[in-house]
Amino acid sequence: MLKGNKSSKGIQERIGGLLAFIPLRPNHWTVLALFIGLMGAFSIALMQNLYFGLLLFVIGGAMDMVDGAVARARNEATRFGGFLDGISDRFMEALFLFAFMFYPLPEILVDSKIWLAGLVFMGTCMPSFIRAYAEHNKVVSHVNAKKMGGLFERSERLLLLAAGLFAGITISMDYFVGAVILSVVLSSITVLQRIAYVLQQREE
Repeated sequence: MLKGNKSSKGIQERIGGLLAFIPLRPNHWTVLALFIGLMGAFSIALMQNLYFGLLLFVIGGAMDMVDGAVARARNEATRFGGFLDGISDRFMEALFLFAFMFYPLPEILVDSKIWLAGLVFMGTCMPSFIRAYAEHNKVVSHVNAKKMGGLFERSERLLLLAAGLFAGITISMDYFVGAVILSVVLSSITVLQRIAYVLQQREE
């Protein structure tokens, strides 16, 4: 797993070095990636063009992955850039999930929109909020806040959604909705784990 992360990081660094000559600052890459993601959401939600919308999300996601590498290659990495990148990541994920609220999906137990909204809240928002708010209120130290993990974090969530969407496109969208439901359940467990972690590590 560690080797895979290092390999992925190395690829990003090489791509960042290749793109560094383009006259765009790292934050411009981040904003451009978010704009492309917005166009992807528009394509899925309003134009009902799933494949073109997904293509735009893939392009936006790829651009969002290399903005940090471009910043390092140009020696322009800043704290604000890291903040902007994190905000962009959450917006991109939320845009993706919101787009499917306007796309015809099968109903499993309840309307699929409810599952999607639950995932935006319990997956996209709450885990990051718990970490940030616990540190902001000095309930846990910065070091302990950085160690805060959980069963099902963002990378696992995105992989599961990608696998579910692939199965949905090739077989049946029931698989995608199933992946969303499973993500809601696992994200909820992660939220409870993080709350328990704060209770254990809290500084009186």
